[in-house]
Amino acid sequence: MKTSLEHLPEQKQRELQRAIEIIREEIDLDMLILFGSYARGDWVEDLDPETLLYRYQSDFDLLVVTETPRQADKIEQNSPLFQRLAKTIHRTPISLIAEDIQFVNRRLRKSQYFYIDIFREGIMLFDSGKFELAEPREITLKERKKLAKEDFEYWFTKAIKYKKYSDIAFGEDDKNESAFFLHQTVESLYGTILLVFTHYKPSTHDLEKLTSRVASVETRFLRIFPQGNDEEKRRFELLRKAYVSARYNPKFEITEEELKWLAERVMHLQNLTEQLCKEKIESFSE
Repeated sequence: MKTSLEHLPEQKQRELQRAIEIIREEIDLDMLILFGSYARGDWVEDLDPETLLYRYQSDFDLLVVTETPRQADKIEQNSPLFQRLAKTIHRTPISLIAEDIQFVNRRLRKSQYFYIDIFREGIMLFDSGKFELAEPREITLKERKKLAKEDFEYWFTKAIKYKKYSDIAFGEDDKNESAFFLHQTVESLYGTILLVFTHYKPSTHDLEKLTSRVASVETRFLRIFPQGNDEEKRRFELLRKAYVSARYNPKFEITEEELKWLAERVMHLQNLTEQLCKEKIESFSE
């Protein structure tokens, strides 16, 4: 695994070094890996000249490898750590996930390319020497293409179905139900992308976490839900909360205008998902 950050601008290197310091101060760290766009060198940033806020930008994607699942769960629930990172590292958002070494090595042996790509493309930021990553089990392009096609057909079909349900609910003026199915559409599209590109989909309904995962494998998806102003952020948050609140919270409200805007963004996501996933599947041809 690589260890050099020389391909990054000096400011990004300083930010990462500070992030490492903070993480080591907050937890008992054994292994920390940078993966995704900043490891590959294809990160993106789009600064809105009017608001001076980023409409979209790549995260620093960090993987903490722990000894036990309990330690990994504790890190992912460590609010003070995430708050301190957010307050200190101003220019670049940080997406941090934690997994135990047994979990990571099982995924490497099961040919799940999210973890294989981390193994191949990742940059080791800290290593105590306590753990050893397993050698990935490779599969043939023919096998990978077959799996990707099956995943695409299943999950993309689900997404189209959920989008139809959302449209029906919208037509019946059931805005909350429409929002819920719009959430399900996005979750299914994200599942499509992750399985086609990496043969791995985490078990979460949180669109914020899934957005980060998707952006770590293909930065073009960052443009779907811009975050350049408070209104764009608020509308994405409505979609994120719709999985639970739209069904169970009587106080949840979403307007027709907000739903139309979100539905338009979801159609962009659907079209881009179909295009890029089909291109990825064809790239597996021998």
